[in-house]
Amino acid sequence: MKANRAYPWFFFFRIVQQSFLIFFPVLLAVLLIDRSVFFRILPLALLGQILFIFLFYRATRPLGTILSKVRSFSSELPLDTNIRLLYEKNEWSKIEKALTDADSKLKDQINQTKLENEKIGAILESIHDAIIAIDLFETLLFSNSNFRKSFVSEKEGSIIPKLWHVFEQPEVLAAFRSVIGNAGPKSVKTLASKGRYYDLTVTPLRGVEGKIIGALGVFHDVTEFKLTEQMRVDFVANVSHEIRTPLTSIKGYSQVLVANKSKFPSEYEEFLTKIIANTERMIALFNDLLNLSVIESKDIGEQDIVDLPGLIEAITPNIRTNYPGKKVVIKGEFAVETIMGDPRLIETVITNLIDNACKYSSEFIEITVSSEERQDKTILRVKDNGPGISREHLARIFERFYRVDSSREAKRGTGLGLSIVKHIIMKHGGRIWAESEGPGLGTTFVIELPLKQVLNLHAVE
Repeated sequence: MKANRAYPWFFFFRIVQQSFLIFFPVLLAVLLIDRSVFFRILPLALLGQILFIFLFYRATRPLGTILSKVRSFSSELPLDTNIRLLYEKNEWSKIEKALTDADSKLKDQINQTKLENEKIGAILESIHDAIIAIDLFETLLFSNSNFRKSFVSEKEGSIIPKLWHVFEQPEVLAAFRSVIGNAGPKSVKTLASKGRYYDLTVTPLRGVEGKIIGALGVFHDVTEFKLTEQMRVDFVANVSHEIRTPLTSIKGYSQVLVANKSKFPSEYEEFLTKIIANTERMIALFNDLLNLSVIESKDIGEQDIVDLPGLIEAITPNIRTNYPGKKVVIKGEFAVETIMGDPRLIETVITNLIDNACKYSSEFIEITVSSEERQDKTILRVKDNGPGISREHLARIFERFYRVDSSREAKRGTGLGLSIVKHIIMKHGGRIWAESEGPGLGTTFVIELPLKQVLNLHAVE
């Protein structure tokens, strides 16, 4: 590195030359005045001149560093300027010209940067979503007017230095901190602020070298969708409630007629039986619709310890009572015996899955409920020896009213059981899917829940 360092030789030789122009006339004058004095001071004069040259060389070496810098960035200057600097011999002129051109280029870059920032700012301001960016220390870098309008109160002023000064919701702070910690993009659903609802997506901000330098949060306004969804849920709930009342009356009157069947012709009994059966089916359908609406519209209740072996033991007698003509064997294989969740909803999930297995299986039904921990997840499985499901239907069986085939169509289900199960699991922050090798090979329903629900249990203990 030092071998390649430039040195201002032109400036050095020019100063040395000027020193000799002074040195020799002085010596010549002394020689003409007094030769004896000349020969006495000549060695000292020569030594002084050599020392001056050496010290001057040492003093001008830092200029070499400046010339090296000029050489390094001169290649980035325009070609004509670079050529002029290359053939320039006077180092001071070369430095002056290089600095002048660099200053001009720097001003152009600053103006260009300001123009780009103005363009970016205009784009951010034109976006309907609220946008915010923070650095690694959770200091706000920038935000658009929609963000300030939606989340910053007038009392807080226009300068909000830290993220936690704006948000108190732990899920929002956790999402930003997780992204800063290199955990990948995160999302937060249905965040409320000032009477509006937002979906938050947080992505990492990366520098030139690809390192994370902060996080970008985009708040998408979903208020209209939320209100529309709430209207739909309320409509379904109200309709279900209103229709159940006349259906209950029809069922009641039909049962009265059946109780007095001796007063009617015998062929009427079959009609009354069908009326009662279809009325019960309609009541069950609207009950499921109402339950699904409640699950969709509300968060899960207070979480508590759910004892899986105890739960299976409690629901087994009810399952066997519903299917008196079948032999039902329910086994439990629990590596994790307890989880955290809403006990009533978790019971609904397990009951629906086991009931489905019994409904569509033959006379002998063997169901295995198991659990295990895997990385940061708790895995629950409900496996049966039933008829199985074709692979093309596995992705759709959780849709409302979806039926796999005609054989299942004959069953008296509402078509909402698995949809209810899916929404309950989603409310617990998990997911559910089905696995089956095909018809006749049974089906396994797999439930994946965050492991934190188990960790919360340890904290309680």
